[in-house]
Amino acid sequence: MKSPIKKLTLTLIAIATLGATSALAVPQVKMNADSTLTAANYNAKPNGELNWVLDNYDSKAKSADGNWFGTFCIEKNEYFQNNGDHDVVLNDGSVNGGVSGAVNGKDTISVGTAYLYEQFALGSLTGFDYDRSKTGSGSLLQNTIWYLEGEINLSDVGGSTFLDLVDGLFTSPLANFTGSAVKAMNLTRPDGRRGQDQLVYTASVPDTGATLSMLAFGIIGLAAARRRLSFKK
Repeated sequence: MKSPIKKLTLTLIAIATLGATSALAVPQVKMNADSTLTAANYNAKPNGELNWVLDNYDSKAKSADGNWFGTFCIEKNEYFQNNGDHDVVLNDGSVNGGVSGAVNGKDTISVGTAYLYEQFALGSLTGFDYDRSKTGSGSLLQNTIWYLEGEINLSDVGGSTFLDLVDGLFTSPLANFTGSAVKAMNLTRPDGRRGQDQLVYTASVPDTGATLSMLAFGIIGLAAARRRLSFKK
């Protein structure tokens, strides 16, 4: 018969292994340009390692079945593979930087972009039409984000609806965003090439399994130390 300590140790090793396996899984999204899924310009369907982000989105900013969230790209001169699963790395900016380029391998998201996308994700962006059968607001917001990310000229935006919002809130809407709620999804295409980086709202981040694994290994260590001390008595 196994001792209580041995049983506990084996159980915790199993827990730690599961947690470590989960933590090592690769986050992915399936990208889609179908405007009927969400009110956004593009849509992303996260896999099990990334689907926690869906809980951050208002129902108006994701698909009716809750499996896709709306997103916008921040690099105009790159592309994703439609209906392709892309590996994801969360970052505070795009890697190649699109038309405007990158500094030391990164183009940080602007404060204007972060604000507009957060409001979109919360379902409360002033002037945005969340009707999925219409694409006007999505295209205008995409152009505004491209301008704020240095991808197009002001004259190419096509309207001031969203620019007026950020101009009234920030001294410099193009300044680097220093918060953490809005991130860039650095995408790698199925063929291994860089994909077009997209926005994601990460207001709350769950435990990925790493904390559980560390706790389990810590308890295992304590149990082993206790056992060694009992042998010395």
